Amino acid sequence: MISSIPQAFAQISIGSPAKQISVEISINSDGDAHVEHLIKQSNTAIQLDIIPGTVQNLDVKGVNGGYIQHAIIGDNMGISIFPTRENVVVEYDLDDVLFFNNGVWVWAYNYPVDTTLHFPDGVDLVFTNARPVYIGTSEGIMCHGCNAKLEFAIDEPVVINEVKWEDQKFPVLIRTTAEINSFNFNQPSKSMSFDINTAQRFVTLIVPLELLWNPYEVYLNDEKIIKHEFSQNSTHVWVNIRPNSVGTVQIIGTSAVPEFPMLLPFVLGIAIVLGLQMKNRLNLR
Repeated sequence: MISSIPQAFAQISIGSPAKQISVEISINSDGDAHVEHLIKQSNTAIQLDIIPGTVQNLDVKGVNGGYIQHAIIGDNMGISIFPTRENVVVEYDLDDVLFFNNGVWVWAYNYPVDTTLHFPDGVDLVFTNARPVYIGTSEGIMCHGCNAKLEFAIDEPVVINEVKWEDQKFPVLIRTTAEINSFNFNQPSKSMSFDINTAQRFVTLIVPLELLWNPYEVYLNDEKIIKHEFSQNSTHVWVNIRPNSVGTVQIIGTSAVPEFPMLLPFVLGIAIVLGLQMKNRLNLR
C-alpha cells in the first residue's frame, strides 16, 4: 500500500543510507545520461539519494527482475527502499545535466559515491577539472568520490601538420574545436608555434618525440602558461593546453631533430651502465 502512494512520503526521510555496490552512468551522443545504482540488500528500510537532475523513467527492481517496494522522497530527491532479501537495481534517466558549449559537452558532476562513467563512441579523451584523461578504447573512467567538472568532445576535429626535415616527415596532430593556423617548426630554437584565434578551448597536440623531445615549456604571447603532458609512449607524447586568450602559442622542447639521434646513444649508454651495475649487485647478493 505504501509503495502505491509514494506521494504520501514526499517530505519524509525513511531508513539509513543505502550501501551502494556500484554506480554506473552511460552518456549518449545527445548528452542524456542513464544511471544504474546497484544496492546491497538490507533487512531494514534504506534510503538512496538520487543524482541531481531531472529524473525520467525511474525503475526499482531486484537483481532478478522482481518488483521492490519503495517510496519517492521529495521531488525525486531520493528513494526509500523497504526491506528486501536481494540486491536492488535502481535505474533512471537524467535529461538535463549536460550542456553543449562550443563543441564540448560539459557536466558539473557531484555525487559522493565512486562512479563509473561511460562515454559515447568517438570519445577517447575526457577532461576532469580541466585535466586530460586519455581513455582510448576503454569503457570509461572511474570517478572517486566524485566532484568533477567533466568535459569531452565527440569526434573532436584533428588537423595534421606535417613537418619535413631533410628526407624525413613528422606528422604533428592538433586536436581542438578552436581555429588554428600558421603552424611552424623551428629547429634552431627547438620549438613549434601556431596562432590560435579562439580563446578558452582545449588544444591537444600529439608530438613525435623524434621531432621534439620533452619536457616542454609552453608560452602564449611570450607568457608561460600551464600545460599537461600525458599518455606518453616510446614514440609520441600528448600535450594539452587551454589558452585564456587568442595569440601565438610556442612550445619549446629540450632537443630537436637531428639532435635526437645524437642524444639517443648517450641515453642508451647510461641505461646499459646502470643495468650492469644493478646486475653486479644482484650477483653479489
